[in-house]
Amino acid sequence: MGIIQHLKKLVTTTRELSKRRRAMTSGCLYLLRFMGSILGLSFLITLLAPPASPAETCEKWVAKVVSVQGTVESLRVGETEWQPVQLNDTYCPGDQIRVQETSRADVTLINQSVLRLNENTTMTFEEVKEKRTSLIELLKGAIHFFSPGPSNLEVNTPFITAGIRGTEFFISVEEDKTFLSVFEGKVLAENKAGSLTLVGGQSAVAEAGKAPVLRVEVRPRDAVRWALYYPPVLYIRPDEFQAGTDWQGMVRKSIEFYLKGDLQKAFESIEKVPRDIRDPRLFVYRASLLLAVGRVDEAEVDIEQVLSLDPHYSPTLGLQTIIAVVQNEKDKALKVAQRAVEVDPNSATARVALSYAQQARFDLEGARASLEKAVELEPENALAWARLAELWLSFGDLDKALKAAQKAVSLEPNLSRTQTVLGYAYLTQVKTKQAKEAFEKAIVLDQADPLPRLGLGLAKIREGDLDEGGRDIEIAASLDPNNSVVRSYLGKTYFEEKR
Repeated sequence: MGIIQHLKKLVTTTRELSKRRRAMTSGCLYLLRFMGSILGLSFLITLLAPPASPAETCEKWVAKVVSVQGTVESLRVGETEWQPVQLNDTYCPGDQIRVQETSRADVTLINQSVLRLNENTTMTFEEVKEKRTSLIELLKGAIHFFSPGPSNLEVNTPFITAGIRGTEFFISVEEDKTFLSVFEGKVLAENKAGSLTLVGGQSAVAEAGKAPVLRVEVRPRDAVRWALYYPPVLYIRPDEFQAGTDWQGMVRKSIEFYLKGDLQKAFESIEKVPRDIRDPRLFVYRASLLLAVGRVDEAEVDIEQVLSLDPHYSPTLGLQTIIAVVQNEKDKALKVAQRAVEVDPNSATARVALSYAQQARFDLEGARASLEKAVELEPENALAWARLAELWLSFGDLDKALKAAQKAVSLEPNLSRTQTVLGYAYLTQVKTKQAKEAFEKAIVLDQADPLPRLGLGLAKIREGDLDEGGRDIEIAASLDPNNSVVRSYLGKTYFEEKR
């Protein structure tokens, strides 16, 4: 059967699926799941251009940076000054990495584990031990560890040594203790005072001079809320703020940096905004910027500030909706989104937020209607067009999806989400060269978004490199730990690899 016939069959199959199955994920990921079963991985995408060569200082590196958000620096062995970390940089035993405030980073280890580093984290890479056991020293901060299969890792902290034989855990170091929570797998926590073996669902704490002890955590995954990916829902253009040296000029410059993917300068640009400003637009923008790096607690402070100024400010309710969706609070998300539309029926942001809440509750028809209304209300809203393209993909209408994606990119080519959805729209039509270009741009613009990483993995699989392709899909899974769909697709890759 030819490719065109395969695609026709794909469209028919997609339309016949139940609404519940279709609504379980975004349009891009939904379509990919069924493309894998119908077309096979080898038909999904052609070869992407190879990534930029990483900076290397030794023959055998032990870690590679696969995502950088904000201010992340490294101190290599033999050097005296910290240097900015770039995407694809590699590191050797003895090298250090530190992640500053309002920043995140992802590092893949040579044993195929992936570490997600929280803000204010400093760690050192050590020599790989026997049986490909990676060794790191966590001096301060927090790390989320993810490996799709059992992987060996040893983490040394000031209060405990954790020997990991598992797939997912969280560890943090504070001034007087180390906290450890195991989601899947097994961890041996020990120090001079004693030892403790933890399995999935258990947590422990170790203080100076004391043996590690179990600690009950009602919602242990709340500790990694900072590691989740919060899709953008607020579309703000620089020209909405006046140019100049006052606070509006600062915000305008910040938005310009954000659209270039430079979160460090985006935050720096608004650091000196006077504290007496009470314009809701400032707090909403800053909250959306904080969500981009996973700082949900800080974002909620700004959101509450806006609600105290104007309880009916619709963009704020839109941000609350996306937080609830990501944290799987579906009823709350729908209630808040409906209120956002009620208080401002002409807000495209409110309609986009509502589409996420509706999709989370398996109402794809409602989500599409919300997005069609959003682009009608604000024809220049690139984010709304990108979301509409996703929904057209989920319905299998590939032509409409491509047109909507192209419209989104024409409005805002420097937005990662517009490039991502364009990549998948091209991918479903087997226009692989164009898909490649869009995915590459999207990764640069938002290194924390798992979707373009998934596309890159499929590209490598297409060229026959299942191992490297699988690694990129593993990275995609680490970028959004709660995304069951990405993990499910990773399972399809492992099936192809016969793991």
